[in-house]
Amino acid sequence: MPLIFRRLFGQTDHFAPHSYSGFEGYYCRTQLEDGGTLAVIFCSVYGAKYRNKYIHASYTPLEPCPEIGFKYDWYPEYFHLEVGEPAPDGTRPFSIDAPGFGRMEVTPSSTKIVLFVLEEQLKLEVELTDRVPWSASDPLAGPMGSFARLSRIQPLNWHVYSTASTAQYAIVHGGHTRSGTGVAHLEKNWGRTFPAGWIWSQTFGAEERRLCLAGGRALPGIQAYLVGYRSPSLAWDFRPPATAFFSGSKGSPTIRVRHDCRAGIFSLRIKVLTRMLVVEIEASPDSFVGMSCPLKDGHQPNYAFESFSAKVRVEAWTRRWPWNDWECVEKGFCGESSAALEFGGSFSHLVKTDEPSQLYQFLRRPRKQVEGPVAV
Repeated sequence: MPLIFRRLFGQTDHFAPHSYSGFEGYYCRTQLEDGGTLAVIFCSVYGAKYRNKYIHASYTPLEPCPEIGFKYDWYPEYFHLEVGEPAPDGTRPFSIDAPGFGRMEVTPSSTKIVLFVLEEQLKLEVELTDRVPWSASDPLAGPMGSFARLSRIQPLNWHVYSTASTAQYAIVHGGHTRSGTGVAHLEKNWGRTFPAGWIWSQTFGAEERRLCLAGGRALPGIQAYLVGYRSPSLAWDFRPPATAFFSGSKGSPTIRVRHDCRAGIFSLRIKVLTRMLVVEIEASPDSFVGMSCPLKDGHQPNYAFESFSAKVRVEAWTRRWPWNDWECVEKGFCGESSAALEFGGSFSHLVKTDEPSQLYQFLRRPRKQVEGPVAV
């Protein structure tokens, strides 16, 4: 779509920073050749007095290995943000610089992430190229579709910038050095604050099959999900109202959801007139690691728990007319052992949502800028 039409109809590069947002968080997950995950987060809660900036860096091997796995959470005092003019394709280059920690730089052709925390003996470099946008027909579009135009009034927004970029990486940590080529998922959240409870999942499957989903408590009394499934022959998106239902119920005629964080399982079935998607995800309960999340008062440690060794099974069904029988067109594992699954807020039994004093306890003890490493 030409740039003039994007401006007229409010379609913009939502991956670039939003001046009106209460928080903005960038998440990059790179799956290495051995199935392990390198995860990096840059996040800001604007106006928060404590823990207003957050950087996460972790490497989680597919099989637990304390010698090479690591997890760091830093809370810098300051980010320096620069935003450039829109490129001809509508994207806006920008950079986030965290003095003494690292930098994230986004251009129309690449995304570079560099961390150089020498006192922790960590140096990390990732460069993403060959971006695969959410929509092949509209590179600026994301999971929210037209709902993105209402981002100013929505409490939380989600945009996937790339579902499968080529990632060149180099990691130096604790005397171990490794480099290579992986595949990366890059996304962001922005809005007022994270919801009270949510579920998120992402996977790189064989034969270019990919799944991204996020959902949970969207509005008081209502749950909603955004789901995208990609394969060589299918490009399916699902969003409200088909994926919305009243909290306390198991779903609606168009969506059914089941989750058990203690067992590490999540499943959903979405059925619209001519398409039906069935997703089953399972992760070992002891594979989840804690993440900080942006709340109104600042970043709350261990407010979400994420596994990088989940199994994802997908079934795609179609029918020509609503009165016809369903036909299964794709079936099998979309991610056999290295998908990501996250339970956040009240959707995780590991999150102490009944103890808002965690931030208060943090204020009562001496300030620490760095937490880690933790073997995973």
